[in-house]
Amino acid sequence: MSDRTENEVLVEQARNAAGPVILTTADGGDLAVFHTPHGVETLDLGADVYARRSDTPRRKLGTTVVHDVDSFALYYEKHADDATEVYVDLDKGEITAVLNAHETDGPRWGDHRLKLVMTHTEPWKRWTGQNRRYLTQGDFADFIEDNLRDILAEPVPPAAMLEIARTFKAKTSVSFSSGVVAESGDIRLRYEETTTASGGAKADIGVPRAFVVGLQPFEDVDAYKIEARLRHRIQGHALHLCYLLDRPEDVVRAAVKTVVEKVEEATGARIMHGAPAT
Repeated sequence: MSDRTENEVLVEQARNAAGPVILTTADGGDLAVFHTPHGVETLDLGADVYARRSDTPRRKLGTTVVHDVDSFALYYEKHADDATEVYVDLDKGEITAVLNAHETDGPRWGDHRLKLVMTHTEPWKRWTGQNRRYLTQGDFADFIEDNLRDILAEPVPPAAMLEIARTFKAKTSVSFSSGVVAESGDIRLRYEETTTASGGAKADIGVPRAFVVGLQPFEDVDAYKIEARLRHRIQGHALHLCYLLDRPEDVVRAAVKTVVEKVEEATGARIMHGAPAT
């Protein structure tokens, strides 16, 4: 205190007694500026610890995720405006609306977003999950039986596929020796009974070249017809089978485009192919 003047003490006391100065930022936020014994300090009143004490936030922000067209349309109608932008990623199956996108004559934050994430149906996940995977004849038969409702009547009726599955389950103790592809494309599998009672009888099992399934990639689209081509492999007299779905990735992209059309119809938005700025 000996080297400080009385005026300096009074000035310091006046600074400490003065309330904070509230400054408004360019984005509409508030800064509180005040003096402390350590100098001038600034508090951003828009920070969560302070902003949450207000009755309402300063603006809308965050990303809402939905999984169907109706939900997307409901949220979009409530929050979109003339400057809202909508994008689609065909490979990911995602539609993103930037609800507070830049306006023609000025920027905006672009951090209030709505995202439609298309999720695959359970049948689609089951069939694509086993696609191109060789299964034992028993596992293949179980899979066909469990998913019989997805097999269409043409070219091979579900009843015929069920009969083939049951035949494979009944012949788990046989030894397969060969598989011949006929001119029609169907497969003739040669086997020999290994039980003593059968006397080593030999016979064939006929398997179609292909069958067709009807699958919805997403809930918002109709089922697509997809051909499943059958393949077989004999390893040590044991039979393994698999099916090859015909270009399921093209079906997914087509389904995404169908969802895009439905979103455009429901919202009136024009959807751009790409992704919004990050």
